[in-house]
Amino acid sequence: MSALELTGPRAAVILTFGLLVLVGSAFVFNKVLRSLRHGFSIRLQLFLAIGLVTGVLVVVLRLLAMLIDDFGPKLAVFTFALGAGVAVAAYVVGRGLAQPLERLIGTAEAIARGERHAVLPPPIGREVRRLTDAFESMRRSLEERHAMERFVADLSHELKNPVAAIRAASEVLAEGAGDDPAARARFLGRIDEASRRLEVLLHDLLGLARLEAQGLELERAPVALGALVRSALDAVDDRMNAQALKVEGEVEDITLAGSERWLRRAVDNLLSNALRYAPEGSALTVTLAHVDDDWAVLRVCDDGPGVAEALRPRLFDRFVTDRLDADGTGLGLAIVRSVAEHHGGTVRLLAPGQGPRAGANFEVRLRIS
Repeated sequence: MSALELTGPRAAVILTFGLLVLVGSAFVFNKVLRSLRHGFSIRLQLFLAIGLVTGVLVVVLRLLAMLIDDFGPKLAVFTFALGAGVAVAAYVVGRGLAQPLERLIGTAEAIARGERHAVLPPPIGREVRRLTDAFESMRRSLEERHAMERFVADLSHELKNPVAAIRAASEVLAEGAGDDPAARARFLGRIDEASRRLEVLLHDLLGLARLEAQGLELERAPVALGALVRSALDAVDDRMNAQALKVEGEVEDITLAGSERWLRRAVDNLLSNALRYAPEGSALTVTLAHVDDDWAVLRVCDDGPGVAEALRPRLFDRFVTDRLDADGTGLGLAIVRSVAEHHGGTVRLLAPGQGPRAGANFEVRLRIS
């Protein structure tokens, strides 16, 4: 039998190998054509480099297999196994090199879209670790700059009204209104009211700016969230009694890693918001529960008028308020949102009918693990 005849097992091996080579070549050729337009990925570069060297070796071995009749079938099987093994190895190695970079790129794109607290993936390898550290440093620098710009813009906007009220009252008093006791008392009252509003506004705004500037460096310690919620309810007990309010719902004992000070601030803000709008003699529903072992879900719900449809999309932005409460700054829910984000969670206003009460139903999800 001639060494070049294609019969029996030898023919099957050669035909199978040839078919696989054609299919693989078509796949690689398609990838190359696409890469000419978009750039070659690390995976494809590595695959082509290894594949080219292996391809030359396979061709040499195939020629030997066709010329040496006794060792032909064995060499054919060997070259086929070699080619398949190298293709798998190139794919696995390329994937291992490219995946950390692809995850890093995905997170960077999320930050560019405005997801300010997107967490960078854990780095694998020295080079990727250095790149991740550089991205994190850049992200923090950009966030601090944006936070300062927003802080200055918001501060200048919100200070206008109380400062203008103080200035107007002072001018009236300086022009002689102070000689009239009734007028003096009225304008001094306006100055006092505007000063108190300034104090509350600066306290909330500085707290929010400080929280956002800390970013991922927020202090972390075990927090007994259930005990914290009960303590916050005890602190407003007198106010609830004055409004004849009762509290319903179950608060579970949950411990998570976070900032006790800021978590308490968020709970206080939610309770204060509920008390502000709850009708006298109604009830509040306050619950805290585990969900899927990974999340703690806090709900604070009231029977008030709810939230106007126009305010819902912007409810957790700074200075968004319905102005029904003269003492409100529009920062309470923005602080709740920022606290939730810094603890790996979210806050949302449940749609009408989703919550247990007829008014505003807020849900905060915090990551436990």
